[in-house]
Amino acid sequence: MRRIACAFAAAVLASASASLAAADTPRTPLLEYAAEVHYPTAEDEADSRRQLSEIDFQLQQDPPPAHDCAHTLGAVRFASMLHKRAVNLAALGEDAASVQTLQQALDCSPRSWSLLLALAEELMYVGRYDDAYDSLARVRAIRHEPGAGSEILARLDFIAGRWVNASGWLKWAAADEIDNVRAAYWECFLWLAQRRAGSVHPELTNVDIAAVWPRPVLATLQGETTEAQLVDTIRDEPRETRRREMLVEALYYLGEEKLAQGDPALAQRYFAASVNLKVLNFIEHHMALAELAKMRR
Repeated sequence: MRRIACAFAAAVLASASASLAAADTPRTPLLEYAAEVHYPTAEDEADSRRQLSEIDFQLQQDPPPAHDCAHTLGAVRFASMLHKRAVNLAALGEDAASVQTLQQALDCSPRSWSLLLALAEELMYVGRYDDAYDSLARVRAIRHEPGAGSEILARLDFIAGRWVNASGWLKWAAADEIDNVRAAYWECFLWLAQRRAGSVHPELTNVDIAAVWPRPVLATLQGETTEAQLVDTIRDEPRETRRREMLVEALYYLGEEKLAQGDPALAQRYFAASVNLKVLNFIEHHMALAELAKMRR
């Protein structure tokens, strides 16, 4: 199992583990399944470390200037290399270091909206929510598009419990998404934002979402299938890596449903189980961490 290098995440998980050890909460199909599976270190860790080593070597041989990088001839190249470095750091759970690297990249390309989006997401992951909003404001000032950064804004508002705002951004994200699979994920979030706001019968955007995963998660949230059936769907996936990813997602989304049902103790178990699977590059991993942080406070 990989250590979560981010101090913010480590503190949250330590607190959650202590709380869970003392809790007397009944087991459920997903938690039972999560307790019985054991996954090795993620396959892509070695690749991320290799790429990071190569980038660091290149930056040591030809480092970006400490000042006024944006006005050097190699500004675009430096920004690109630093962006790649930040991506690999994030993949290894080094979110704080990723934030610092993205800030360096922006010194070389201060009007890059893609770098600002990446920075906003990483700032969100380390719990610097106000700074994340500020970064998104810079994105929207550059792009002048109503939906710019809507996916990150939706998650920030979801974390903050601004359910009306979150639902609005999620509707935008779902309707604007050309990938039917990704659209289904935004529909899951949209359903949960309304459930967390107290709605018994949430309304979706009715986009043409794919019938494949995560449609089974949405069906479980809607009460069309049971949690046990959802576990069977995960078990039927032949690829070990994909089973792990599906389990991370299912645990997070059903944890949110437990919160909507008024059972924070059980929800905490779902979130902790999701985080413990260490799929560091998934949105659900970070959203579960954010929920655990709120519970810790």
